[in-house]
Amino acid sequence: MKDIEDLKIGIFHATLPSEGRKLGGVEVFVDRLASALACRGCDVEVISLTAAPPGRLYKHRRLFQDWPVLHKSKFLRMYFLPLLLNVADLKRYDVVHFHGDDWAYLRRSIASVRTFHGSALWEARSAQSLKRKISQFIVFPLELLAGKLATLKLAVGAETKAIYHADGMSDLFATASVFHPGEKTTFPSLVFVGTWEGRKRGRLVAERFLTEIAPKYPEAKLFMACDFVPEAPGIIDLSSPSEEKLAKVFRESWMLVSASTYEGFGIPYLEALASGTVVVTTKNSGANYVLDNGKFGRIVEDGALGLSILELIGDERARQEYERSGLSRAIRFSESQVISDHLAHYAAAIRRFRTGKRNSED
Repeated sequence: MKDIEDLKIGIFHATLPSEGRKLGGVEVFVDRLASALACRGCDVEVISLTAAPPGRLYKHRRLFQDWPVLHKSKFLRMYFLPLLLNVADLKRYDVVHFHGDDWAYLRRSIASVRTFHGSALWEARSAQSLKRKISQFIVFPLELLAGKLATLKLAVGAETKAIYHADGMSDLFATASVFHPGEKTTFPSLVFVGTWEGRKRGRLVAERFLTEIAPKYPEAKLFMACDFVPEAPGIIDLSSPSEEKLAKVFRESWMLVSASTYEGFGIPYLEALASGTVVVTTKNSGANYVLDNGKFGRIVEDGALGLSILELIGDERARQEYERSGLSRAIRFSESQVISDHLAHYAAAIRRFRTGKRNSED
């Protein structure tokens, strides 16, 4: 087998980060992973339906450019794009790493790795709307099929690993040169990243801020990177911030506040820890994994969210302890370790494919 640095690696995800819209956690990770592999000297090409962010070091290949509706329509992306992958030329790679939308890709003449960034089953169970719930219940068996077709399966989070019987874990990372500690604001500052409705529950965070935090700390600010931000005193609309702008808000803020009911991992948690920022969140599997069941951040019931924020605002020593321990936790998810693990997974997938083993121990 070729040396791992000489392998031609393809990484597939339908979209990549672009300014002016809310970024998805998976596309952010794909961009970071490919960038880090390219910096390591690997021959890596990202395959997507959208353009690559400017200035990226990795190669990029854009599929089906004449059909922009493919990435704009969730229905077509979910049910038609996987079929179209069978006509895409993927034989040029030694291994292709899929991050979704591959359940109908049957022409697997090379090794393939599939990462599950959470589970559609748990997405369905935590969905706030009936339409979303039904959609995710339909997707779940398709994800199982994608796992059957892959040479090697990876999972983000222990719960996801168990659901899909994955071969290994795929931790995420926050780029250290972007997410790092800095000087905090002189006033209590909170940041929220997510959506107003649905499982992210930005509405709940804003309500807690307006009814519990602001009355006691009128100078406090809540910065929201959200699809809807109410016009209310103390709430600041970040719109769709660039990674650099969001990182600046993270390191200046006292706390990241999350009310999510489900996260496969929750990359904002890790970005906050790497920025020396305290995490206060409601219970979910991603928070349990990243924060080690509350050892490195506050994991609370819905009713205790506002009270926990107030306690930490008033207790500088407790905040500083969480900041220090959070930085040590972020090291556990270092870029170098994550990249080394992925290269090992790619090599294992190629060995399996060549020996005819699939989804079994080497």
